[in-house]
Amino acid sequence: MASSALTVILLLASGVVLYLRFHHAPFHVTGVAITQPTRTACAVNVTGRIATNGSAGTVSYEWLFPSDRQAPRPLSATVNAGQHAVDVIVTVQGSGHGSATQTVTLQVLGPDLKTVTTPVVVRC
Repeated sequence: MASSALTVILLLASGVVLYLRFHHAPFHVTGVAITQPTRTACAVNVTGRIATNGSAGTVSYEWLFPSDRQAPRPLSATVNAGQHAVDVIVTVQGSGHGSATQTVTLQVLGPDLKTVTTPVVVRC
């Protein structure tokens, strides 16, 4: 009787260990933010931070500029298991003299839809 109980306990423990070892939650985006833009000569580097749940996967995103007449170009970033955020960067280029404010939007397309927008001032 004791050996049967021990066998059942060992099988249950083995099942729990295998489940914890090989089961991973589906990849999800949990948030999106734009961090402090950094200025360079007549340009601004805008960094977006895409937060995830720590599972491995690929996030699809695009940068949107309302004044841009070209269609946005979808991009992707690979996230490794245990990585809870990925940074993506775009450069907003200025021209001429003076300053101009441009709205920049980071739109996450998948696996979850998230959007963040910020104004960026470019000085030349």
